[in-house]
Amino acid sequence: MASNQVLDDISEKIASGLRLLGGAKQEAESQVRSIVEGALQQLDVVTDERMLVQEAMLKKSQQDMQDLVERIKTLEEHMKDLESKA
Repeated sequence: MASNQVLDDISEKIASGLRLLGGAKQEAESQVRSIVEGALQQLDVVTDERMLVQEAMLKKSQQDMQDLVERIKTLEEHMKDLESKA
């Protein structure tokens, strides 16, 4: 469970960062943001926008493949008709 280890590491770093920074709110927020951003980069997280683009590309590819399957079926039927007439 590498994800759990990463999350535990994040929690530990956040707590450590808050203790070190004490009451300095801006510095604490900056430290936490930096830690979380680093952790998210390790987890290879994508944005909603990028995910939507990937989903649209997949949907189009699936439709293109289905169109090609139908076209192949039509061509195969046409070939059978030509062979039976020959």
